[in-house]
Amino acid sequence: MTKVRIVTTLIMTAGLSCWSLTSHAITINQAWIAAKNTNPSYKIKQLEQEQSQFDTEVAKSALLPDLSATAGKTWSDHDATQPSGYTVTLNQSIWDSRSWLALDQAQAEVVYAQLELKKEQNQLAYGVIDAYFKLAQAQVAVGITREQHQDALHLLTLTQKKYQAGIILSTEVDDANTNVFGAYSDLLSQQSLLAEQQAILAKLINQPPQHVDEINSQNLHRPPLQKNTKQQWLKLAQDNSPDLLAAQQQLRQAKLAVKQQQADYYPNLSGNISYSNDFNGHSDNLNTGITLNVPLDLNGKIRSQVGKAKVGVQIAQQQLRQVELDLTNDINTRFNQLDLDWQRVDIGSKKLQADLKALKTKQIIYTSGTDGTTALDIIQIQEKVYKSKESLQDLLYTYWLHRIQLLSLTGQLNDKTIVQLSQALQQ
Repeated sequence: MTKVRIVTTLIMTAGLSCWSLTSHAITINQAWIAAKNTNPSYKIKQLEQEQSQFDTEVAKSALLPDLSATAGKTWSDHDATQPSGYTVTLNQSIWDSRSWLALDQAQAEVVYAQLELKKEQNQLAYGVIDAYFKLAQAQVAVGITREQHQDALHLLTLTQKKYQAGIILSTEVDDANTNVFGAYSDLLSQQSLLAEQQAILAKLINQPPQHVDEINSQNLHRPPLQKNTKQQWLKLAQDNSPDLLAAQQQLRQAKLAVKQQQADYYPNLSGNISYSNDFNGHSDNLNTGITLNVPLDLNGKIRSQVGKAKVGVQIAQQQLRQVELDLTNDINTRFNQLDLDWQRVDIGSKKLQADLKALKTKQIIYTSGTDGTTALDIIQIQEKVYKSKESLQDLLYTYWLHRIQLLSLTGQLNDKTIVQLSQALQQ
């Protein structure tokens, strides 16, 4: 029995040391701020939005006057009177539909870049919350298995005392000892999963999250939803869904692309004025001109480009339809699931209470020495209790992730929402 005590003492010490490294919890809001400041994908979308502003300025410049100046001097061994001088030229587009449509397209691209940034922000926010909750869930699971390991040690101590008093057989001590090793093995497995979830969140926020806030499962209550009906959620999605708004903007851009290609059929008019002189001021010359360009499309290039652009509109329409179908289906699914999810949480809580009550009764009977209850009976009901605890946590975090998905689908995962969620977890 001395060897058993030594082994179990080492297991207890190792298990406790694994929990002595946790630091102050990082909040969801802190994780979100860190992700926004360091995530490369989010930074790229911000830069692309900034880049699109320059495209607008480039498109505007095609509508403005263009001034250029040239100067030259020539030397020759045979003729010392080679001309030299300068020329100043001003070009102005008087009317060019292509330039105006290019400006419209550039401005549409700015809007699309803004929507893509919003879309990336929404995806990043959900990714951070999802990783945060899964880490919190893994953290809770480690706590549950640690508690199970402690209970296994207490049961082993009790069986050893009973065996030494001659009340039970050594087989019960063996069962209790096996239970200790099993509980410790489960603890190591959960700690491994915890490390994996820490790595996932660390990748998003660029810092190691040793400890996170957990959902309070002691006082279960269901906060009201932002909207009460499915129709209200669908309307919210139609007005705010980043995916839907981006798809709608893509369709607008595709239609503009058709007009932009059709503009190649239209004439364009431009004018220029130039002044030239030699460096001595003896040969000044002023020229003006107007140019009318009328495309004929004899080779059918413009027609082909217009046809291609029209097919692009059809593609954008189908992509928009797919986004609308997916969005409607996802919102219907998530909204309908929430009631069922909470019912399962409620049932899971009641089952846990029933299992705890049964365990307490069995422990009283076993401690009192009443015949009929063995250490194996206690082990089996303890396993039921801890499975019920883990199941309740799974159900609780699933419910909250489904709520977060509903917010994500409707574009509501903004800074304010994340601050409120962070504050709720700290209460």
